[in-house]
Amino acid sequence: MGHSTDLIPADGHTSVQPEHTEKVALVLAEVAAHFTTTRPTALLEQDALLVSVGAEAYKVCGRRIGSDAAHVSRTALTVAPSHTGGITRGEYAIRLRGVLASLSTRAGAV
Repeated sequence: MGHSTDLIPADGHTSVQPEHTEKVALVLAEVAAHFTTTRPTALLEQDALLVSVGAEAYKVCGRRIGSDAAHVSRTALTVAPSHTGGITRGEYAIRLRGVLASLSTRAGAV
């Protein structure tokens, strides 16, 4: 049985709280844009993904300590495609845009 604080419910479907959907989408869009314009043919490293998502969440949440940036960052990483290695930054950006399309569809259904 899942708990109300789970990012991934017991049924296995990834969930984004409605109040965070827009912020998570903005974070993923900014990361995709960054990976597209900055060394898109380089292999994506896990630490680059983590830092990029964290930095964008901090910016999206107003660059304030005590904001919900940590939660938005964790949620963005949860809904982002898994990083399996051997993929370029540009290829990962394409996958992120696929997730964005899914988030937009869900947000429109709410």
